[in-house]
Amino acid sequence: MVKRGRLRRIVSLLLYVGVLAIVFEVFSYVVVVHVFDANLGGKAERHLYSPIRGHQLNPDYRRRGDTDGQLLHSEQGFRRDALVSKAKPEDTFRVIVLGGSTLYGLGTLSSPIYPAHRTLTNSQTIPHYLEVMLDEAFSSDPEAPKIEVINAGVVGYHTFQHVLYIYETLHEFDPDMILFVDGHNDFYNAGVKNPITEYGYSAYHLVDGVNERSPFFSAYLGTRYLGQHSYFFKLVERIAQLLSSKYESAPYNIKADRTVLQRDTAKEITDSAKIGFLRNYKLIESLANLHDFSFHVFLQPEVVFEDMELLSERDQDIADTTREFYGKERVLIMLETRKLLPDLFARYEIPFTEIGEIAAPSESDAALYVDYTHLSPRGSYRVAERMLPIVEDKIRRQISEQSKTPTNADTAPALGTAESGTANRLAQ
Repeated sequence: MVKRGRLRRIVSLLLYVGVLAIVFEVFSYVVVVHVFDANLGGKAERHLYSPIRGHQLNPDYRRRGDTDGQLLHSEQGFRRDALVSKAKPEDTFRVIVLGGSTLYGLGTLSSPIYPAHRTLTNSQTIPHYLEVMLDEAFSSDPEAPKIEVINAGVVGYHTFQHVLYIYETLHEFDPDMILFVDGHNDFYNAGVKNPITEYGYSAYHLVDGVNERSPFFSAYLGTRYLGQHSYFFKLVERIAQLLSSKYESAPYNIKADRTVLQRDTAKEITDSAKIGFLRNYKLIESLANLHDFSFHVFLQPEVVFEDMELLSERDQDIADTTREFYGKERVLIMLETRKLLPDLFARYEIPFTEIGEIAAPSESDAALYVDYTHLSPRGSYRVAERMLPIVEDKIRRQISEQSKTPTNADTAPALGTAESGTANRLAQ
């Protein structure tokens, strides 16, 4: 009798634990799927960890609420449907475009203050529109090469990650030209002393969490494997990740220090630029000379730069929301930085074109923005229009240099600059 009673208690306990586990699993399923818009595994994760760049695009990303279950990233980690041959065809002029979330085409589904907007499809991004426009521009020239434009944008990227990306991977694709659509992530960081360690998404802080054995980060790592098989552990993984990001990572606050405008703002902006994006572009210039590609930097649009009278009512509301969210200090620093940029880039001989504003009187009712700097499909098209003359001219000049290149090796110009190097290679 004693044994039977003990057996019944064990069975009852197991049934209780089993029912409790089912309840937890069902509850977790509801939260994970309907609150976090996720599922088991990593399909809902836009990024994977990168050993070199911190993070990179996840080829398996297809979050239902954001992409309608469609893949946005190629197996090579680009923002495109088809794979790219590393061995570039002889009749192809290859352009790679780098940037952060604006170039990538990020939406606003996770934002509590802006209208909901899904991530743009691959055919709605700046590089796609630019490729279409370039194809049309060169369609009447039978001698012109095929123009291929690759979107290598990654959400949150700073310019130091562009350097690493080219150094690590992109040079293997033999680009003729690399374009950069940058600005928001690291141009307006007045007073920043170390742009890598002070960057909130940096792998520096990921490794820091390992070294310091941070509790939330450790819980996150410990549940990642189990999160592939159980919604309960997937929920624990997501919660641990959020807590680690909030309490154990470096703050990434876009609001400016209130005292910065009382200091020498221009000097702080210039000093931060010299140890930040200007230094990174000079490193890219060295890589351009080494790997024979030309490059050009474009300043991405910001809604706070726009003339309010040229914006649609919807974009005016977005601009008002952004100004309130940023605070006047952040907006004034951005405006001050924008004034300084042309001279800074000219001083360091970095090719630069500003596209800070894209609103036009002819289309004052167009919806161009989805938030502070991310664009609607129409906004992406407008940026590509602004980029087109610069890129088309650079390509035509390189093709022209090809036709002028002497066949005698003794009289051919030496390879030494990013501009001449690409032209000479086209002639080969």
